[in-house]
Amino acid sequence: MTVLERSRPIMRRLFAVSLRGEKSSGALTEADAVVRLIESPRRLTTTHIEQRLVSVLKEAGPVTVASLIKRVAAELYADELRRGGGFLDNGLIGDRLFNRDIVRELDEGNGMLWEITQERESI
Repeated sequence: MTVLERSRPIMRRLFAVSLRGEKSSGALTEADAVVRLIESPRRLTTTHIEQRLVSVLKEAGPVTVASLIKRVAAELYADELRRGGGFLDNGLIGDRLFNRDIVRELDEGNGMLWEITQERESI
């Protein structure tokens, strides 16, 4: 069994939960998790994904984790297609290709660039 075959169920569960907003044990996949920018961030953005996350949060304000992942993934996917990514696997996989990286960046920037809270808000 290859590494990819072993990780497939984990990735499938992570993507499905983060996009459908189902309950899970992780803070990033809760349906009621809300992301909002910190007024005085502890550090500057260091990656392209962090820059895109901050840009979307500045424009949209506090949003749910699932909505943020969908929007940033769609924007990153559109960027890749403009650069010719449609000729690679990007055209087959779609914007789901970026979900894992976005979730990782959200987790790493939590408390430094943005705050993820477990509260139900009408957004």
